[in-house]
Amino acid sequence: MPARSLCQKFLKNILSPLHRYRQNALIDVTSAVICGASLTLTSIGRHLQGCASVKHNIKRVDRLLGNSLLHKEIPVVFQRITQHITRNMPRVVILIDWSGNHSADFQLLRANLACDGRSLPLMSYVVPSSQLGNPDIHARFLDSLFRCFSPKTEVIIITDAGFQGHWFRKIRSHGWIYICRGLGAQYYKIHEAWEKVTKIMDKASCTPVYLGNGLLGRDKRARHEGHFYLYKSKEKGRKFKRSKDRAARAMMTKKNRQAGKSPWLIFTNTTQFTAKQIMKLYSRRMQIEQNFRDEKNPRWGFGLREGMSQSVERIEVLSLIGALTSIIM
Repeated sequence: MPARSLCQKFLKNILSPLHRYRQNALIDVTSAVICGASLTLTSIGRHLQGCASVKHNIKRVDRLLGNSLLHKEIPVVFQRITQHITRNMPRVVILIDWSGNHSADFQLLRANLACDGRSLPLMSYVVPSSQLGNPDIHARFLDSLFRCFSPKTEVIIITDAGFQGHWFRKIRSHGWIYICRGLGAQYYKIHEAWEKVTKIMDKASCTPVYLGNGLLGRDKRARHEGHFYLYKSKEKGRKFKRSKDRAARAMMTKKNRQAGKSPWLIFTNTTQFTAKQIMKLYSRRMQIEQNFRDEKNPRWGFGLREGMSQSVERIEVLSLIGALTSIIM
């Protein structure tokens, strides 16, 4: 099936609240990315189909990225994407994480649906880097997600270690389950004394264990009660091989190797799963990292990293196009 026909068939209901011009424009640019365009203004313009000249196609994409009405409709589109994909699911596993953008001035907060293979992007917020980890941004993001699910849907939120107590309280207020990881610099308390997370790592084994109920975070504002699990995965036995033409990046390689070997101290608000099931759920968190690479990498993905857009609104449109493309592909 031609790319545009496939996009039109899938996106017809999702984009129905939008004006017909913006519907057609989003379908055309999504088709262009599917056909090989990068997530940059000029690349999408050069890959647009039709009889118009390249110059006018690039201008058309520029108008779409700067369309103020579309900027206001982006949250609605993301909510309809989430509702469309998850509407018949009794349980959804949502992966949430922050990621840098093509520019150091912007950060992306994204929610993905964990699936077999690649995860599916459901919702994104683009904010200035100064708002990274902002509690108000977190609250708005979770409220937007909450409006997408029925009360009967069981929602499991999986995150890395960069989220604090206010995040857990907000998730719990929605009646959801959270599963996250404790950092080495954080403090926890299971019995009587506060201890650093690093102190318990030596006790980790290849068998997941339940440690008990306790507190994470010594600061009263970040402190939260939950259940702790501990696990250390078996070494994969991989050997680092590098071609002569590739940069060494020894420090980055060493850092990534150490991160991959470090045990998991998992913190959650549920006991309905076994320790093994908790670790299996958390292991799916890596899927969202793969999605970030798919979107940003110029060689293996859509090449958002090569973009030159310098406003939150225009980057949000590019992020929406990338999400639609990932879902269809």
